[in-house]
Amino acid sequence: DMRIVNPNYRVDPNLKDEKGFSADIGFRGTAGKYFSFDVTGFMIYYNDRIGQVLKTDSLLFSTYRLRTNVADSRNIGIEAYAELNILPILGYQKQNQALNIYTTLSLMDAFYMNSKEEAYQGKKVEMVSPIIARMGVTYRLSRFTTALQFAYTHQHYTDATNAEFSPDAVSGLIPSYYVLDWSLDYQFKRWFSLSAGINNLTDNMYFTRRAAGYPGPGILPSDGRSIYLTLQFKI
Repeated sequence: DMRIVNPNYRVDPNLKDEKGFSADIGFRGTAGKYFSFDVTGFMIYYNDRIGQVLKTDSLLFSTYRLRTNVADSRNIGIEAYAELNILPILGYQKQNQALNIYTTLSLMDAFYMNSKEEAYQGKKVEMVSPIIARMGVTYRLSRFTTALQFAYTHQHYTDATNAEFSPDAVSGLIPSYYVLDWSLDYQFKRWFSLSAGINNLTDNMYFTRRAAGYPGPGILPSDGRSIYLTLQFKI
């Protein structure tokens, strides 16, 4: 972190270690044989949190990212998971068949406080999405399994000033995006199986980060739709 050779990225020479604490409390369990859940609440506190801020060069008037001790920060959130096997509820009790529906949800609120600079006070902590959700369904019949998963990430910022745009695209919003994946697997024998699937089934265009250097600067597009096929032999 202290040694960076990049005109778009700089480090505060007075950077110091951050200190803080975290705490969490959770509850997990089952309701009957077919429903399970896990819920956790947490808090993370940083004193002099190290983050990224957008600055302008006084001579070249170009923008760059500065890694420095931004301010104190507080992050509170909830993470929850639930899974349900719905076939027994519908009256199907076959041992070699299952249809599971599951979901995970993360709700987070992270912001800067006690800042010496007005530009950071109350701003959202970078790279923390307030909502991350995943939902999916898995069907299993004997040796055959197929799954469909939907993942959603809400928009969030890439620097402590919460800039929505910069001329070089190094800083700014990461817009909300979703990804839909599908997979299947068939176990022919104990030593041979076939797997296939499609990642990003809807061919959604999105990105998850902005780079200050190679292969940037700017956004790094994520992969479009991709198809894979896997043959596995166990010797």
